[in-house]
Amino acid sequence: MASSREALGVVGETIYRVPTMTSPDVTTHLPLSTLTQYDAVRLFIDHAIAVLPTFTVTNENAPALAQICHRLDGIPLAIELAAARVKLLRLEQIALRLDDAFRLLTGGKRTVLPRQQTLRALIDWSYVLLTPQEQTLFQRLSIFAGGWTLEAAEVVCVDTAIEALDVLDLLTQLVDKSLVQPEREQGQDTRYRLLETIRQYAHEKLVSSGEKSSIRSRHLTYFLVLQL
Repeated sequence: MASSREALGVVGETIYRVPTMTSPDVTTHLPLSTLTQYDAVRLFIDHAIAVLPTFTVTNENAPALAQICHRLDGIPLAIELAAARVKLLRLEQIALRLDDAFRLLTGGKRTVLPRQQTLRALIDWSYVLLTPQEQTLFQRLSIFAGGWTLEAAEVVCVDTAIEALDVLDLLTQLVDKSLVQPEREQGQDTRYRLLETIRQYAHEKLVSSGEKSSIRSRHLTYFLVLQL
C-alpha cells in the first residue's frame, strides 16, 4: 500500500482516490448534533481543543464553523491550520479572513515536513512538479469559479502556448495529480472544478502571469456566445 498525489503506473496497481473530508452545507441551518457528524467539523474541533482546551461550539458560533469547514473543502491540513487560529481569533473572525486563506493558514507543526507547515507551501510543492504547459492550464482554469466542461476549457484556455488538441491530455494530467476534481452525473457530460483553496492559489498565479485580462475576456465571450 502506498499513498501519492498520482498513480504510480505499475502493473497490478489498484487505485483508490481518497475523497476530501465531509463538510456541512452552509445553505441550511444545522443543529449542533448534526454538525458534529461531519468529518471536517470533528477534525476542526479536535485540533481547536488541542490548542485551546476551553474551546466549545455553541449555537452562536456553529454557523461560522460550518462556513469554515465548507470553504476549506474538507482539506485536512487547511482544517488543522485554521483550527490553530482559535488561540487568537473567534470562529467568526476566521471565517471572514478566508478570502485570503494563504495568509491565514500558516504555522504548522515544526516536526512535519516544510511543505506541510503552510497551505501555500503544500500547493507550491505540487505546482512546481507540473510541466510548464500543465502550470499554464492550471492557472488559466482558475477563471472558472463554478466549474467547467472540456469544451469550455478548449475555447477559453487555448492560444499559441496551448492548442485545443492539448487540453484533454493536460486536463487528464491535472486530474491524475489531484489538482482538478472531475464530477459526472449519470447521463451527463463530465464537469471539472478546482477546490476553492486550490482555485485561490491558481488565480494568484494567473494574476502574476499577466494573463488574467485576456483569459477573462475569452471567458466572457465564450459564455455570451453560449447563451445566444
